[in-house]
Amino acid sequence: MLTDKKPFFSVIMPVYNRADLVKDSIASVLSQRFDDFELICIDDGSTDNTVAIAKKYEQQDSRVKVYVNEKNLGDYYNRNKAATYAKGKYIKYLDSDDYLY
Repeated sequence: MLTDKKPFFSVIMPVYNRADLVKDSIASVLSQRFDDFELICIDDGSTDNTVAIAKKYEQQDSRVKVYVNEKNLGDYYNRNKAATYAKGKYIKYLDSDDYLY
């Protein structure tokens, strides 16, 4: 059964060459007790394996969505583009080197 239920929160994680940190950052979001959210990872043209790491989480958890920009937009344009994908009532930005506790 498909549902069109929108998540309460959209957690937006802009990423760029954070292969060494993104795993722990994503895991911190997914470990929250409150689970009515989507996690939007938007890559800004990484040249390392950041996207591959994020996509592993996308395959394991339907709340994770990974988008990859065709070209590097820069930090603020990347954040704004990510917000266009958000479906939640509220948006929480989380940088890819930060954690939710």
